[in-house]
Parts: sequence; C-alpha cells; structure tokens
Amino acid sequence: MEGPRTLLSALLHFGTLLSVLFIFRKRIRDIALSLFNGSRDDRKYLLNLIIATVPIVIVGLAAKGWIEASFSSTRVTGIGLLVTGTVLWSLRYVKRADKSLDNLTWRESIPVGLAQVGALFPGISRSGVTISAGLVKELDPDFAAEFSFLLMVPAVLGANVLKIGEGLLATSSNSVDIWGYVLGTATSAIAGMIAIKWLLAIIRRGNLTRFSYYCLPLGTAVVIWSLL
Repeated sequence: MEGPRTLLSALLHFGTLLSVLFIFRKRIRDIALSLFNGSRDDRKYLLNLIIATVPIVIVGLAAKGWIEASFSSTRVTGIGLLVTGTVLWSLRYVKRADKSLDNLTWRESIPVGLAQVGALFPGISRSGVTISAGLVKELDPDFAAEFSFLLMVPAVLGANVLKIGEGLLATSSNSVDIWGYVLGTATSAIAGMIAIKWLLAIIRRGNLTRFSYYCLPLGTAVVIWSLL
C-alpha cells in the first residue's frame, strides 16, 4: 500500500499546486514571458523567487532523512504548531506596510525563503510563516501573499515530480485507480482555490493573527499528549 499512498499524497499536493497556478496565472505568465521579451520588473521578480528558493533546496537535500523521520513524531508536530501559532500571534506587533515589486530585493526575499524551510517539518504552515516573514519585511499584504504562493510553485513542483515517480514505480499497474487519482487531484485543486481566495481576503483585512488562536492550544495539547 505504500506505493498507492505515496502517489495519492503527491497528487493531492499537485492539485493544490494547480490551484495556485490558476489563481496567479497572469503573474506567472508575465514572469515566464520575461525570459524572452518581458519587462525588467518581471525578470527581477523571477530572480527574487529563485533566490528565495535556494534555502529550501539546500536544506531539503541535506536533511532529507531527518525531515522524513520528523513526520512520524507527534511531539515534533505539536512543536511545529506552536511555532506557527507564535509566528502568527506576533503579527499583532507588525505594522501594515506597502512595499511591493518596486522595493523587492534579496533583503526581503531571503527571509521569506528561510521561513519556507520551516515548512519542511510537520505542523508548520508554509503559507503562514512565509507570509508572516514578508509582512515583517514590510511587504504589502497582497504582495506578501502573492510572493509566498508563487514561491510554493518550484518547491512543490520539484518535490512532487520525485514523489509521483516514486509512487508510480512502487504501484503495480493493476492497482492503479486512475479515476480515483483524477478525482482526488481535482478535488484538491478546487478546495485549494477556495482556500486561497478565503485566505487572501483574511490577509487583506489584517486578520491572519486569528489562526494563532487554534494553533497554540492545539500545539500545546499535542505536545502534552506526546509526553504522556
């Protein structure tokens, strides 16, 4: 069952990736065209996305075994929830700012990329910590959210190509439920689009801190449970 489970998990993540590609399709198209005849700003955006992706690639390859082992630890998951909750709760002390693409430099990109490394571990929300890092670096909330979700594309795409390959190799041809996988991917994509739209609305209202109200109690409960 390990093969089908791995394949399904990878395809569900791929569905979420499809939702990001759809919602931010115009920006992604502009960035892709910048490789040929796009604007200088779009090339600058692409460069900063690459810079911010470097940390997760390095840590992901260097600590692959340790990261995979952490997903079997209830205590690590609880600690991850506490980290996410603490980061989100601290946003109450961050003033709303308006830096956008015009002000984006490696000084803003690297902290967001470093924050994304945390999402390699269970319990840590990738979008929560990366958007928070962008807000701390005084990025406009909408732009911080957009940069966070676009940063997800190379990270999830790279990891999922490998996972899908592993899942297919470990799954016998007679046990592949094609329509089940298609339905799972489509459902994940639709749910992802709804969730992203909802999250963007919350970020615009400055209510991201509210997620800490369940992350902190839940993380505390999970850690206590793991100690019993």
